[in-house]
Amino acid sequence: MALRVNGASTLKPPTVKAATTVTKVCRIIEEFRDKKSLGISDLARRTALLPSDIHRILASLRASGYVEQDPETRKYQLGFALLRVGLTALQRNEFREKAQPVLVRLAQQIGACVHLGLLDVQALEVMMLDQIDPSGANMFNSALGGSVPLHCSALGKSILAGLNPEVADEALARCAMGRNTGRTITDATVLQKQLQQVRLQGYAVDLDECLDGASCLGSPVRDYTGTVIGAISTSMPSSRFLMFDEVQLSKRVKAAACVVSKALGSYPH
Repeated sequence: MALRVNGASTLKPPTVKAATTVTKVCRIIEEFRDKKSLGISDLARRTALLPSDIHRILASLRASGYVEQDPETRKYQLGFALLRVGLTALQRNEFREKAQPVLVRLAQQIGACVHLGLLDVQALEVMMLDQIDPSGANMFNSALGGSVPLHCSALGKSILAGLNPEVADEALARCAMGRNTGRTITDATVLQKQLQQVRLQGYAVDLDECLDGASCLGSPVRDYTGTVIGAISTSMPSSRFLMFDEVQLSKRVKAAACVVSKALGSYPH
């Protein structure tokens, strides 16, 4: 039986025969993560499903309010009903609920934006689950629910370092280690050496690797089994980051991650 933490499974679920129609619905909805609106032909090309199947599914979703159709372009976008369900899931997420007061305190202590990332164990991606910015500037423009790069963000590297080697290799293969900036690490061998350092020191650093002019420091969060399920990080302009004492900053971020891990039942690591 799969263990579940914050809506995410820490073990692979048993193999079951998928409901064909439900699988098609999920494939269609997933496409809207990257595009605000899509037409039937767009979806057919992206999902390899028959246009007739897509039309039928969209008609049902539209009737229930889960998608909406622009009367002029005839393209579809996610509807209010899906937004309501998503917000309900976010509000009831145990990980986010336990982490939020810790994030608020950390953001106030260091006067910088802090983030909470959750590992999607099926997609092997890191999802931005929460963000607290005391300045309100939000210069990093991180979208809640969006994916965070595994190989070049402090959140991603903190989580990668805690995965078993096979899962980490698969995750890196899926993300393809694309180059975000001139300082992004795209060599797996170089990244593995850095991840070893992350394991030893308990935190990861991103210096202009994910976004030019921005630097981050993150630390992993574990569940009651000791499994890394997410991470907490702080982000700020690189010019300000370099003025911080990295050791002291890492102590604050690691302490925050430890508090959340304990709240989830994890023993100290």
